Amino acid sequence: MTRAPLAFVTMVRGDHAMLDKWVGHHAALAGGRDALTVISHGADPRHDRLARGCSRLTIPFDPAGDGFEPRRMALLHGLVAGLTGYFRHVVVLDCDEFLIAGPQLSGSLADHLDCRAFEGVALSPVGLDLIHRPSLEPEALDLTRPVIGQRRHGVLHAAYSKPCIFRAPPPAGGNQHRLKGQPWQIDPDLMLVHLRHADRGMATRTGRARMRTVAAFDAAGSDHRIGTWSDRLVRLESAIARVESSPCPDLTRADLTGFAARQRAIHDERGGALDWKRGQSAPLRLPDSYLGRV
Repeated sequence: MTRAPLAFVTMVRGDHAMLDKWVGHHAALAGGRDALTVISHGADPRHDRLARGCSRLTIPFDPAGDGFEPRRMALLHGLVAGLTGYFRHVVVLDCDEFLIAGPQLSGSLADHLDCRAFEGVALSPVGLDLIHRPSLEPEALDLTRPVIGQRRHGVLHAAYSKPCIFRAPPPAGGNQHRLKGQPWQIDPDLMLVHLRHADRGMATRTGRARMRTVAAFDAAGSDHRIGTWSDRLVRLESAIARVESSPCPDLTRADLTGFAARQRAIHDERGGALDWKRGQSAPLRLPDSYLGRV
């Protein structure tokens, strides 16, 4: 059987404007909505409309959140294992994450991945946490328009340099940031643009909603293993303050290759463990060559 080139998968609860953006962006990369799978965490008629033409899966929302993260990863990795029988590459992203090819690539994403040697079952893009800089970007983010242009500042971030581009089933025991027994191979020609902090107002509203969810899980006594949702607003303001106080030189190719090599060396030095304290670059500005890519 000849496998199709590229599929994208996301899981979402609410986040309607972000889902609309995600579907449109990745359908263009994959060549159509039929290569996208959207998993609704809880039935949502608006998802049905926004993801029309995509493969759809609805799972029940557990208000107690028992085993939230392990169950989520088991679902996503199990789906990847099945889809790699039909697609050469399967990309798993959160709904606020957008994969782009660097401006130095002239061909399609699928062509690049077909020619890229994989050391293991998955490849990681360079993660960029796009961060609102209100002093220079006072307007609210409009997701119906190109994002890069409205927002141009951020940091390269190990948390979003995730093994998310699969060419074979993931091994058991991994999570979204690390695959057990696999090398961490970061491709400096690809970027994952993360929008959690891209707008102060949007991030505040979303953060409060997520914090209420975690508080409910905690009150139910569940082992949700989520981690950082409870301090989202503190992280948002810290990220904004860091960008505001930085000169933010333009991102260069050397920044991308240096970051990828440095994170790989830290990962190998630590026997496969990640080091979040050394996992971020200084704040940078996206040059004109990135305008309109999300």
